[in-house]
Amino acid sequence: MNRQKGPPLSRLWNNRLVKNRFGQVRSGWIILIAMVAYDRLSLVSSIGIIEVLRKILIATGDINPATGEVSGLVDWFNDVSLPVAFQILTDVLMLAVPIVIWRLVMKHSVREMGLDSLSCKQSRKDGAAGMLLGIVNCSVIFLLVLTIGKGRIVSDGITVSGLTFWWLVAFVLVGIAEEALNRGFLMAVLRRCRNVPVIIIVPSVIFGLLHLRNPGVTFFSFSNIVLAGILFSYMFLRSGSIWMCIGYHITWNIFQGVVYGMPVSGLQPPGIITTKYMESNLLNGGAFGIEGGILTTIMTLLSFLFVWYYYRNSNYDFLSDKEKQETLR
Repeated sequence: MNRQKGPPLSRLWNNRLVKNRFGQVRSGWIILIAMVAYDRLSLVSSIGIIEVLRKILIATGDINPATGEVSGLVDWFNDVSLPVAFQILTDVLMLAVPIVIWRLVMKHSVREMGLDSLSCKQSRKDGAAGMLLGIVNCSVIFLLVLTIGKGRIVSDGITVSGLTFWWLVAFVLVGIAEEALNRGFLMAVLRRCRNVPVIIIVPSVIFGLLHLRNPGVTFFSFSNIVLAGILFSYMFLRSGSIWMCIGYHITWNIFQGVVYGMPVSGLQPPGIITTKYMESNLLNGGAFGIEGGILTTIMTLLSFLFVWYYYRNSNYDFLSDKEKQETLR
């Protein structure tokens, strides 16, 4: 019997569903591969760490497999140490995966991802402006939560521990990694489609989807994160740099959690002071934190005006990744 052969692999690879008319792998496939790679690596790494730690704790007698009894050390790992450790792990992978694909597989410069060297004065200026904006926005919302949002400082004084340092490290990595992936990588990949609304909306929605696993997430908090993603995309679109996005993201998270002791996207890191909500409402965002509240919506919308004014003299064109040429008169 003659077996009917399927289409050659080369024909499948060159199919228009896979490649565009320029012979480039379509942006959607590149994004899908990157997101699946990140998700699987995060899962496998987390399972591996838990299994190794479990075997160590069994060997030390802190876990009794026969009775299921555990020591206080196990509770400390579960409640205190592992959350920040996994946060750092996922951030490192979130930063590494897009850079490896963009730099080593696609053979592009990381500068096209908006990661200009910090030796550049403009990069430092953009980063500082973003950090200042993040501090101001978070601090204004914090004060409003205390005055009208049923928030209250419940700590007796200032508390600083070794865990404070590790959450600082984690939030710095969060700001760099999430912006490198969601703005730098995704927007650079989508640049070839030459459709600005798609370039802005797709990474912003993915940014929101990445937070759906967080505790206390609501439709309103998801919408706020998508809106923040649009703001960060606008920063990149106007400048060709993601340093303002990174600066804002870092200080926004640090001041929410480490400084003011409020929930950060549903996570509760130890704060220098501790703020509790006497009741959950639309102002304080409830268990998810201020990112689930309308005060964040308002401050994010106002931030568009700041970014527009800050880059008012910019001639950068995102689609060509070049400065616009001035028209001679």
